[in-house]
Amino acid sequence: MLKLKKLTATLIGCLILHSGISQNVNGHWYGVGMLQTSLTYQNYLSEMVLQQKGKTVAGTLHYYFRDSLVKVKLSGVFDEGSRRLRIKPFPVIYYQSPSVENSIDCFVSGDFTLVASKTESVLAGTLSGDADHRYTVPSINFRLKRSNDTLDWVKVDEPEPKQDTVALAVATPPARQEVQTMEEFGKRTKVFTKELELTGPTLRLELYDNGQIDYDSVSLIFNDKLILPKTKLDHRAIRLTVQLDESLEFNELSMFAENLGMIPPNTAALIIYDGKTRYETFLSSDFSKNASIRIRRKKG
Repeated sequence: MLKLKKLTATLIGCLILHSGISQNVNGHWYGVGMLQTSLTYQNYLSEMVLQQKGKTVAGTLHYYFRDSLVKVKLSGVFDEGSRRLRIKPFPVIYYQSPSVENSIDCFVSGDFTLVASKTESVLAGTLSGDADHRYTVPSINFRLKRSNDTLDWVKVDEPEPKQDTVALAVATPPARQEVQTMEEFGKRTKVFTKELELTGPTLRLELYDNGQIDYDSVSLIFNDKLILPKTKLDHRAIRLTVQLDESLEFNELSMFAENLGMIPPNTAALIIYDGKTRYETFLSSDFSKNASIRIRRKKG
């Protein structure tokens, strides 16, 4: 009898826990699409933004192709019983296209399964070509994690994470590796790829490897000060907070290549949050140049 009571209590507890886990696909989903081909091509760093009403799902897919960000609308159906998300056919850029400007589209449809636990929610599935492209367009496998950070990051009253905050006013004794990084940084050419005018004064940064994980390691330098020592890039965000120096006409952010990985040069996707506005850019560095951007504080 005692064992039966314990079993009943355990089952009730499991039901309560299960009911507390989100069984919908609302939100921002981040991850990488892996092209299913034996040849080496750039994978797809992606964000899927979904809104669910009943069984109907609508939203957008943002993905990087070459060095450009592409946005496309999505629609589909989610079945809570099977936790299956089916996305209707939509266009994506053919993987062998040379660029976004000089590209052709092919239609794919999506079949995903929601795997939800107390710690994380994941959409795992595949984009597959339609009947006309089945034998010419490889499938793209995705594992997308739901992010609870995106909306929180734009809250004005959110406390700053201490481990990520860059206190530019406080000088810390640099390690030998950091001294070497700054010496090499000064020998390379800064190549400015973008200029932004932001409201600031505090910016949130996210840095990802934008393609196949090939063991790229980079450092970040802000206004000629090392803010991120040697760190390996992957598909998880490296997050930092920086304070703009208003005494400067421009603030400069540079990515320094610590190595060239397996597939030179070192490439990364940088996302900058300026309040509620999000900016995205592509960085490419090697042993001769530092990918850099200029940031100006908007006046008035």
